[in-house]
Amino acid sequence: MFLIFNALVASLDGLIIGIGLRLANIKISKKNILIILLGNLFVYYFSLYIYKSFNLSFMSKTFTTILYLVLAYQAFKNKDEVNFNGKNLNLLNCLILTLTHSLDGAIISLNFVYSYNIMYISLIFSIMSLLTLLIGYYFAKYLKNLSKNNYISALLFIILAVINQYF
Repeated sequence: MFLIFNALVASLDGLIIGIGLRLANIKISKKNILIILLGNLFVYYFSLYIYKSFNLSFMSKTFTTILYLVLAYQAFKNKDEVNFNGKNLNLLNCLILTLTHSLDGAIISLNFVYSYNIMYISLIFSIMSLLTLLIGYYFAKYLKNLSKNNYISALLFIILAVINQYF
C-alpha cells in the first residue's frame, strides 16, 4: 500500500500536466497514450535496473526522508505551466513529457527496489503516472483550480517523509 501511495504522490504533477494540455487544446491520441506508458515503463525499469545491478544503497531512510522534504518544498514553490505548440503531441513532445513527468517518480521508486520485483514497481509507477495525467486531461474543467494549488502535493510529500521516518 505504501508503494501505491508513493506512486500516487510522485505522479501528482501529472494532474497539472493533463490540465495544461487540455486547456491548451492539445489532443492526446491513443498512440500518445501508448508512447507515454511505454516511455514511463522504460524510464522506471532502466533506473531501477541500474540501481539494483550496481547494488547501490544510497536510498537510506534518512536520505529518503530528506528527499521527500525537498520534493515537498519544490512542489510548494513550483508554478507548473505546460506550453506546447500545435494541436497534437508529436513523438518528441511525448518523450519529453514522459521524461519530465517520470523523473521524480523514478527517484522515489528506488526506495523499493530491494523489497519488490523491478517490473512490478515499474508497472505501478508507470500506470499511476499515466492515470494521473489522463485524469487531469479528461477532468480539466473540474480540476483547473488544482493547477494553481501546490499545497496538496507538498503536504502529501511531508506525510510521506513522516511515514518513512517513523514507520
